[in-house]
Amino acid sequence: MSPYRGWPFLSNASHPFVSAVWAVLSHGCLALFIVAPLLWRSRHRVVYGLIAFVGGSALDVDHFIEAGTLNLHRIETLPGGRPETHSVAFVLVLALLTFALCPRSWDRTRRFVAAWAVFAVNMGHLLFDAAGGSEHILYPWNQVDGIPWLLCPIGALVLFGLSWVIARRSSRSSPQGPLLSVAVQ
Repeated sequence: MSPYRGWPFLSNASHPFVSAVWAVLSHGCLALFIVAPLLWRSRHRVVYGLIAFVGGSALDVDHFIEAGTLNLHRIETLPGGRPETHSVAFVLVLALLTFALCPRSWDRTRRFVAAWAVFAVNMGHLLFDAAGGSEHILYPWNQVDGIPWLLCPIGALVLFGLSWVIARRSSRSSPQGPLLSVAVQ
């Protein structure tokens, strides 16, 4: 929720509520796009779509923790930019934890799909935030200072494509039929 240098029309520190709404909508819509192929194969599209939409912005909880307040203006103007949890390393840890903590009753495919969805949604968030900005997405190696803005839409398309491949392969390998009809119940 810190100012988006790559997307200046989305952020204005003098209007932190509007900036926060735009951030939630942008991250949520991007998350829905990225995991759409998985959602299309699900019997619970609406519920999982809502989870993906909310999950698209969930990474921003770290702003509230870093600021130590719910004040949107303070969150919008964090000194030093976004917290270190806005990094690929943190997103990988989230995905691995998801895989490890999924119910043991789920088969390996279902656990992998859930972990992929967590990774993809949060990676999309990082790509959006890092576009044209001063995002240290390769933390703890802070030499990377954002990415070219064009990598955000390209990265989102790549994540969408990978979700499509995973959805197709998983539905073929699942003994009980289409991927998410059993994968994420």
